[in-house]
Amino acid sequence: MPVIPSVFRPIRSNDFQRRSFKSYKTYRITSTAFTTSSGYVHHNGIYRKLPINVDHVAETFPINSLDSTNQHVIWHSLDHRYYGDPYNPVKSNELTNATVTEKHLYESASCLIAPYLEVGERIKPGTAIGTFTHGLDSYILQDDGHGNLRDTAISTSSFASSSRNIFYMSFNKEFDNIGPIQKQYKTSNFKEEDGIGINMVGGSSQTSGNSFKFNNKTFIRVPHEDTFNKFNYYDDWSISFWLYNSVVENRPIISKGGVRKQLYIDRRNSLTKHRDISVNMPSITSSYSNIRTPFVIGVARPAGNGLSGSIHFHSSDGTRELHISSSAANYISSNLEWQHVCIRNSSSLCQMFVNGNSAGTTSGSLPEGITSNNDDIIIGNFISGSQSVTNNSYVAEIRMYDYPVSDTEINSLSNRHYLSGSLFQTNIAGNVFYRNGEMVISSPMSKYNTGSGAFGNTFDVSYKGTHTIYENEVLVRVPKDQMNVSMNPTATFTPATNKILSQAEEGNTLPGDHRKTMFTSKQVNPYITTIGLYNDKAQLLAVSKLAQPVQKRDDIDMNFVVRWDY
Repeated sequence: MPVIPSVFRPIRSNDFQRRSFKSYKTYRITSTAFTTSSGYVHHNGIYRKLPINVDHVAETFPINSLDSTNQHVIWHSLDHRYYGDPYNPVKSNELTNATVTEKHLYESASCLIAPYLEVGERIKPGTAIGTFTHGLDSYILQDDGHGNLRDTAISTSSFASSSRNIFYMSFNKEFDNIGPIQKQYKTSNFKEEDGIGINMVGGSSQTSGNSFKFNNKTFIRVPHEDTFNKFNYYDDWSISFWLYNSVVENRPIISKGGVRKQLYIDRRNSLTKHRDISVNMPSITSSYSNIRTPFVIGVARPAGNGLSGSIHFHSSDGTRELHISSSAANYISSNLEWQHVCIRNSSSLCQMFVNGNSAGTTSGSLPEGITSNNDDIIIGNFISGSQSVTNNSYVAEIRMYDYPVSDTEINSLSNRHYLSGSLFQTNIAGNVFYRNGEMVISSPMSKYNTGSGAFGNTFDVSYKGTHTIYENEVLVRVPKDQMNVSMNPTATFTPATNKILSQAEEGNTLPGDHRKTMFTSKQVNPYITTIGLYNDKAQLLAVSKLAQPVQKRDDIDMNFVVRWDY
């Protein structure tokens, strides 16, 4: 009878294991090696109010030279995907944890999008880094692992405490006709303009961010809150802002006084309503001893000289006042310079700092009585009072703290260097959206927007893509009493029709369906060289080749482990 070999054996379900692990591959893209065939795309985006009539023949739009995309459309697509409602998981694609990620889209942006095959599942957090060069200037942006691209040139160790910042007003997002400030506060003749002048190497200057432009009838009104009752004699506090005047005139800049909301009952319909109660405020150089106010800050022009000026601070409990000021030499407007002003009250000593320096300013102690009031804060000119101005003033980056900022922190607030400027108190210049494989750079700092945008100039970006690798393992069990017959055709013979062949004669016949005696009598054992894995339809799925043949023994069970990855 022919010997029928056993070639298939089922695999137990628990003999198959699958494990996954993450593999990270480093990718790099540079401006010199950048081509459209690489799959990478970089775009610039510029804000423009919707709707954008792209088909209007009389309108022209800025386009990206790479693929002629409309830069206004690119800006709104970024806003729609990530920034419109930045921390709402339903409306933002990614990075919605406001405790660790800052997301801001300013008037312009530059983005780099990587193709899927160059990213995998996502960019590994904390691995993206880019070096950018604009002319002679360069900077490095590095991902902090939370999606923030941080500028390594800007030190955060000297920043004022953000947790103790009780009021912050920035105008960097007021490029819309109705920006966040105009939606939140009452304004009059609101106008945003180019922002703070930045000191550059060689003496040239650029503006950074936006500012609030005001003249005779322009103001922002911030409603009173209990938080603003912390500017008395026994309180420690600080006020910081940037200021520019085209021509110095006597005018207030930031004040708490002159107008407040009053609750009353309308006798005509017995309804409870609010109304404004206003009082005339004195000139910034006059006495405030009869007006209770925690602070009135303004500028004044010396008699007969319109090219220089001084900064004044008043605080009064309604009987006594503190009036401190800077000298004219400390504040010169003829050089068209922005000035940083900081008022600090620490241990009952109130000081003024101009551009980080207290030299040339006076100091003193606040009145010991209560200076707090229920009046609203007015940024710009008094709603009513002694003022007659025709020229423009500009203010930006207004901050109030409930502690006395240190000299180091004042220097940080007043630092407007082109590369290392910390006037915005952040070193975050953009975001990395890991799952989408996209980097977005958007900041009020002018160095990120110079030339053709961050990715339109010289850049070198690297990151690690994430790929999931699946490791499969099968335990192949070969019992001692199975699979003991060779499948090699030379191990078979064709029997004769008229005699029984001897073992020597079997070697002189053609292969057939009988096994040679040398194999069936256990004189020669077969060798295992290949293991095949099949599905339930006998279709070959995987083949494992052994490094060297292994003799199949019939006295012990044998096990083989087959592994493969994909």
